[in-house]
Amino acid sequence: MDLRTTPAFKYYFWAGLALILIFTAIKPAGTDNTGLAERFVIWTIQISLLLPLLIGLHIVLQASNVFNHLNPWLKLTLSGIIGAVLFVPFGLGIDYVFDLDDWEGISKLEGALPIIAEEIVNTLLPITLTWIAINVPRVLELNFKELNSSISTAEIPETKDSTLKASNAFLSNIPKEIGNDIIYLKSELHYVRVVTNLGERLVLFNLKDAIAELKTVIEGVQTHRSYWVSRRHIESMLADKNRKLIQTTSGQKIPVSRRKLSHVRQYVKRLNLKNPG
Repeated sequence: MDLRTTPAFKYYFWAGLALILIFTAIKPAGTDNTGLAERFVIWTIQISLLLPLLIGLHIVLQASNVFNHLNPWLKLTLSGIIGAVLFVPFGLGIDYVFDLDDWEGISKLEGALPIIAEEIVNTLLPITLTWIAINVPRVLELNFKELNSSISTAEIPETKDSTLKASNAFLSNIPKEIGNDIIYLKSELHYVRVVTNLGERLVLFNLKDAIAELKTVIEGVQTHRSYWVSRRHIESMLADKNRKLIQTTSGQKIPVSRRKLSHVRQYVKRLNLKNPG
């Protein structure tokens, strides 16, 4: 499996399922005295709530320009810590429902504080490390398929010099082996899929900020809330039933949203293409 390019929803579904099975099997503290079926239900609920929380939180944090320009590991650590704290009420609720904590006789906040503090201590590090671990294959670009060695690094075209790439936060995150000749970008949860003429990769970045970074380097147009296309790779604008699409020079078809249709149509017409749509 190529973990560098696996679609986000598919990737996190399998990652979540793996976590459920692992935690059910190893019986972490708090669930070690429960039966197999009950542990499976408990961890299914926990992971089903935790993963969307962490992903959603990371997306929200990416709205901050400061956060989005941090090192990927700092981003994941920060969103993991905040996510762990936000998950505490959910964790306490699950523990209460399944009688994993001793709430008997506690009627005031003062009496509940030790349980809350223990929940924070017990979840902060595990959740943060788990969140980082889940994203490690993406950040490190792990690929369990046989790599295609027909393209050497010497054959990779660079559209801009290395100094410019180093000074551009988004371009500096794009792996060298796929070059800088970007065809289009696609937002996938808290990642951006970068597609070039040499391949594609997922970069831990926000699409809005990625587009802002590219403005001074590569001209293009955002066709949809989740898509951006490079000007030099726009071949034509097509109609497909009730949809409008941008066809790239490499044959990909990029959706155009109704909200952006007028702007994109005018943009494409200014390119003097044979088929402006």
